[in-house]
Order: sequence, then C-alpha cells, then structure tokens
Amino acid sequence: MTIRNFITFVSKNQIKWYMEENRTEEEEQEYYTSGKYEFHLTYLIETWVSDVKYEFDCDDELLDDTNYDPLFDELPIFFNKEWLVDIFENNVLDNSAICLK
Repeated sequence: MTIRNFITFVSKNQIKWYMEENRTEEEEQEYYTSGKYEFHLTYLIETWVSDVKYEFDCDDELLDDTNYDPLFDELPIFFNKEWLVDIFENNVLDNSAICLK
C-alpha cells in the first residue's frame, strides 16, 4: 500500500465514523448521494497529503511508491480530527472562496 492509498483509506473511514456518530441513517444516505462526500474526501486527502509532504519533506513520487512505508507508523498522528469539525460543524467548505486543486 502506498502512503497516498493509506491516507485515502483512513480519510474514508474517518468520514464514515463521523457520520455514524453524528448523523441519522437518513442524513447519512442523503450525504453520500449529495456529492458532498467526494468533495469532503478530496479536501481531507489533499490537506493530509500536504501536511505529510511538508512534515517529512517528501514528494508525490515518494507518496506513491509501493516500496516505501516507514512513515506508516507516524501518519495517523497527522490526521487532525479538527478537519472533520471544520467540514461538518464549521462548514468551512461551504465558502466559495475555498478552492481545491
């Protein structure tokens, strides 16, 4: 598994966890079919990737290298649960000024 794949996997699970803990089943179903899920997932992945690149001074090639995994033990500490609060409670992505690449 690459670092980027790991980040994607954990990000998906964090959204799932948040939705299960904080929303009704109907709200969950509406969320996953609304298109917001993909947008929020991209935000989490790109934010986390950016932090990892900065913290470990690595590039995209290293993030996608299937033979490189020494960061896996340290990666979870870089997932900030406040990102979920920003998305779902503070609605930071509802602001049209935010642009994801």
